[in-house]
Amino acid sequence: MSKTRDVIDYAKRHGGVITTREALDVGISGSTLDRRVADGVFVRIGRGILALPGTSSRPDALMRAAGRMLGAVISHHSAGRIHGFQPIPEAPPTVTVPYRGTHSFPGLVVHQSTDLLPQHVMGVRALRVTNPQRTVLDLAQVLGDSRLESVIDNALAGGMVDLADLVDLYLALTRSGKKGMRHLGRILSARAGEEKVSETVIETRLYRLLRDAGLPIPTKQFRAPWLEPINGRVDFAYVDEEIILEADSRRWHLISEAFDTDRRRDIAAQLAGWIVLRFTWKMITNEPDFVVNSVRNALSMRSGADSRDS
Repeated sequence: MSKTRDVIDYAKRHGGVITTREALDVGISGSTLDRRVADGVFVRIGRGILALPGTSSRPDALMRAAGRMLGAVISHHSAGRIHGFQPIPEAPPTVTVPYRGTHSFPGLVVHQSTDLLPQHVMGVRALRVTNPQRTVLDLAQVLGDSRLESVIDNALAGGMVDLADLVDLYLALTRSGKKGMRHLGRILSARAGEEKVSETVIETRLYRLLRDAGLPIPTKQFRAPWLEPINGRVDFAYVDEEIILEADSRRWHLISEAFDTDRRRDIAAQLAGWIVLRFTWKMITNEPDFVVNSVRNALSMRSGADSRDS
């Protein structure tokens, strides 16, 4: 009976669920395990999956077992409830497996995903759960438009998600035909439009960063003649070296209406032979070394080219 006790203890430590493989690894024989199932010590809830009586219907126990057997991550409605999102409608416990294939698990909805990455997953109370940003993207595929808007607004207001991080993930994962992404993009565009970093603030931050790093001071608000049909001024320029520095005042430029205009400006500058370095607020504030090294390398490239020409 000691091996049976060992298996029971193992199952208790893992949410009341144990796989047949795990039970055999603990040391119980297959025949003894079958007898314990017949005796009611364990309940067989699926192929190769056993549970202690009373836990076979617990969603958290099932999701833990799916994590061990399938490498599944709690997602969608279930992850939303764990993160405290509101309003989340009633739905079966849901997990996602990070690869293609046909998978099923008793009592669970199982999604398959090829773009679920380790950085999209976090631990919550010993459970592996999609992080808040990824959960919003998953919910966009299964919630109606009005409910999705309510979930996002409540999550933003409650500080459960950061809009900039959510936009970054949306831009990284959205693709043509991915369900729910078009409406999610409209929601994010509308919310992002309410959040703008002052041009004066971000340009001053970039200026000070260059100055403090000992780099040459660029010309501010340089009027580039080839840009007159679009917008003739750029934020900063090293005129002799033909390098443009642009500071994106909108943290989420990529989903704003300014996106196309910015790309046209960049193309025009590059066709005129200039290097364009466009820095976001996040880069300037969180990655100053990257910004400084990028500018320094561009200046070095230009000076090297000039010396070769002479």
